Amino acid sequence: MLRNRVGATIGVMAVGLASYWRQFPGMREQLLGHYEQLASKFGADCTVIRAGMVDTAQAAREAGQLFRVHDVDLVFCQLTTYANSETLLPAIRELYVPVILLNVQSVKRLEMEQVKTLHDWLGAGITCAALPEMTAALRRMEKRCAIVSGYMHGDGEVDAALADWSAAAAVTRRLRKQNLALLGRPFAGMMDLNVDETALFKVFGTYVHHLQWDDIVDEAEQVADDDAETAAGLLTACFDMPAHLSAQELLGMSRLLCGVMRLAEQYELCGLPNHYEGALQARHTELLAAWNPVLSVLNGLGIACPVEADIKAAVAMVILKQLAGSATLAELYSLDYELDQCIIGHSGAGDPAISAAKPKLTMSDVFHGKSGKGYVTQFYPQEGAVTLFSLTQDGDGRYRMVAAEGECVSGPPLDLGDTNCRVRFAIGLRAFVDRWSSLGPTHHGVLGLGRHTATLRKMAVMLDIPLDIVCV
Repeated sequence: MLRNRVGATIGVMAVGLASYWRQFPGMREQLLGHYEQLASKFGADCTVIRAGMVDTAQAAREAGQLFRVHDVDLVFCQLTTYANSETLLPAIRELYVPVILLNVQSVKRLEMEQVKTLHDWLGAGITCAALPEMTAALRRMEKRCAIVSGYMHGDGEVDAALADWSAAAAVTRRLRKQNLALLGRPFAGMMDLNVDETALFKVFGTYVHHLQWDDIVDEAEQVADDDAETAAGLLTACFDMPAHLSAQELLGMSRLLCGVMRLAEQYELCGLPNHYEGALQARHTELLAAWNPVLSVLNGLGIACPVEADIKAAVAMVILKQLAGSATLAELYSLDYELDQCIIGHSGAGDPAISAAKPKLTMSDVFHGKSGKGYVTQFYPQEGAVTLFSLTQDGDGRYRMVAAEGECVSGPPLDLGDTNCRVRFAIGLRAFVDRWSSLGPTHHGVLGLGRHTATLRKMAVMLDIPLDIVCV
């Protein structure tokens, strides 16, 4: 079975001051109750590793050991009352994961007239007291950290932040637990696409397998008719099939889809960047003709399949697909200065989740700039908010991300069989194109529905790479 989502493993700990427990009987139990309430906010899609109340340096070491054994992606530290930084630092010293400080009070506000004792104050309304101490110590240790402030019950911002952090952690876990498979090689001469696979593994934990086109053909030839019929259902559900498509052609397309899905399962793939170059071999003819619709179905299933073998675009697609639910390869197509709109799209496979109408297949006698001929796919991106996202590298090879939010608006697309749409940006067309391009995002981006720069900021912390926001 394809694993197109991987849940995060998160560590959750509370910190407090051990000397309070003798002074204020019942406070520790009260704060543990707050901790349980907060820990219960994490969804079933996460594996939650609970370290409980950490109130001494030794307890912090034990929490750190627990988190290491369970290979957590992220640590949430709840500030239940004042706690000194020795309760946190030993827990995270040997972890290379972000620490999210939960400055979350048990109450929205203190009822001043009801606060009669130190216990009343320390047990409910002093979570913020230790916050600067924790951040100062974390900075000195050069540990990534972020803050969520709010109150326990009925605070939608807190709930949304916890969900966003958990989603970002899940993406990073998927990248480091699954692999990419490079099929072919990057489009010759596109020097912005090249990657150092060791550096990629270092940053994302993602290993790159190398497959041959014959591997795909061989696997497809072994697919039984029953399995092919199941794959055919995925294709017909995705596309408005052309009338001239014969049952035999659909069967061949279905066998190909099933074969690729088997390879994705075998190699634990989250992405299959691919490009066919050179003279067309006979046994590859049918494969290439059906390639775009097959990869589109895989995109819809959460396996990133950018054409032109762009590995960085594949990683960006994995990220945005899991966060946004949609992610299709995109580049700047044309500029409409009269309407102040940018036409954005790409040929080849798309993501069905982005389309407002059922996508169509059209036969083309040429794949422009590429070998072969066959079906091209046209999707129709939904109107509304969109996020354009790119993974790129600096001159020193360091990875960075670039993102912009815009609005997909109505208007005629280029009817060439390619997926494309019109997008308006708040800063205006000229400013967007100049600023986006000046940040060196590579010529491939990824387009997803909705506004996602807030969660992408969390991804930047999770991955420890910079994010440039062009506009929101």
